[in-house]
Amino acid sequence: MIRIGIDVGREKTDGVVMNQHLHILATACLPTTADVLSGIQVIIAQLLRDSSVREEDVKTVMIGTNLFLDAMLTEKDLSQVCAVRILQAKGSIPPLYGGTESFRKAIGLVYHELQGGHEVDGEISQTLPSRQELDRFLRSVHSQGIDAFAITGTFSPVNDSHERMVMGWIQESMGKDYSFTLSHELGSIGFLERENGAILNAALSKLIKQALRGLDHLLQELGIEAGIYLVQNDGSLMSYDYALHYPIRTLYSGMTTSLRGASFLAQLQDCIVVDVGKKATRVGVLEEGFPKERRQNAPIAGIDVNVPKPEIVSFPFGGEHSVDDDKLDAVFEAVQRFQRRYDPLPLVFVGEGSREWAAKFRFPWSDVVHPPFSAHAGAIGACIAPISGKVDRMYWLKGMEREEAVQMATGEAVHEAVRAGAKPETVAAKSIKVTPFAYVPSQALRVQVKAIGSLT
Repeated sequence: MIRIGIDVGREKTDGVVMNQHLHILATACLPTTADVLSGIQVIIAQLLRDSSVREEDVKTVMIGTNLFLDAMLTEKDLSQVCAVRILQAKGSIPPLYGGTESFRKAIGLVYHELQGGHEVDGEISQTLPSRQELDRFLRSVHSQGIDAFAITGTFSPVNDSHERMVMGWIQESMGKDYSFTLSHELGSIGFLERENGAILNAALSKLIKQALRGLDHLLQELGIEAGIYLVQNDGSLMSYDYALHYPIRTLYSGMTTSLRGASFLAQLQDCIVVDVGKKATRVGVLEEGFPKERRQNAPIAGIDVNVPKPEIVSFPFGGEHSVDDDKLDAVFEAVQRFQRRYDPLPLVFVGEGSREWAAKFRFPWSDVVHPPFSAHAGAIGACIAPISGKVDRMYWLKGMEREEAVQMATGEAVHEAVRAGAKPETVAAKSIKVTPFAYVPSQALRVQVKAIGSLT
């Protein structure tokens, strides 16, 4: 099976073609173009030409990109978002609390609070949502150029019926030519973090379609009939169609592809990676071949959101800058932050500016590795990624055993991996975390499961 990996960065787009044994057949690098699809088309054509691979032999194309994170940080090309809350306590903390006023304006945020939602055990709250009230609100904002809706209900990960009902009402009133994000589909138990995630996902809905919709037709024009996948925040893959609905899950793929590619090139499952780009340097760590994730919610543009993010230290200098002692010391301190106290991890340098850094970097307690093809680590990391599914649910144990809740969550995580494109027989749970809730009766249990599988 021939596969192509592409890493679309801020300034350059890298590509690699690999065979079924994961041997590198060709690499390519071009400046990133404003039209992402045309840049992908050019780089794929060059890869095929340089590798002498036939178009019909390419079976998968994998893409990692920091395009959508950049859009968040620069507040450009974002959708106009309407947020609908379904809850009992009105007038609480507003959506995107902690975010900047400029970001709110960039997405034209309007929101409305409907009474409704569910209790911690999934039972319906005291008051049902009112369609008449919702219709009055929709008429008042009809002319405001809304592109996308983000719908969040209390305890919707336990019972999602009100979120789905309100989405149906909006579609009946305004039509289906909008993007919809339902917060329960993004996991997270906490209301505000889940709502923020839904709003940010909705804000990216137009951009991801502008940038990548039509990629399947582009490949067909090149004579390629292949599965298309995008890299997620944890370094695993999801299908093209799945990614079009959940762009927030790709925000940090530009970082994780480099880390995973470094692990593959150095043949190390546990290591510290120093990724030296042209203008920036990032330091991260891999555990069992996957980027170590931050243990706390990671703010995006000052907004708390429960989106997996690799533990990364970034510096505003890279390969185009001279390597002086101050910069070496800064990277050394970041490496020390990730190092084990005993049995230090090896260091892997990748990125287009990594050769000089690796030659000058001194770390007396572990090996410094600069593998071949290190300039293309991002594209390689995309090319070798597996597929995952994640579940973060709360279960009410009334009438249910603990093991049954874990089994249900595991089954859902496996289903998510298959839905994202994994071959069913290859999917297995990689991690299971079970946490009783301290602030509700002991019958409430939070279950987090991650399942990993191989490409179909």
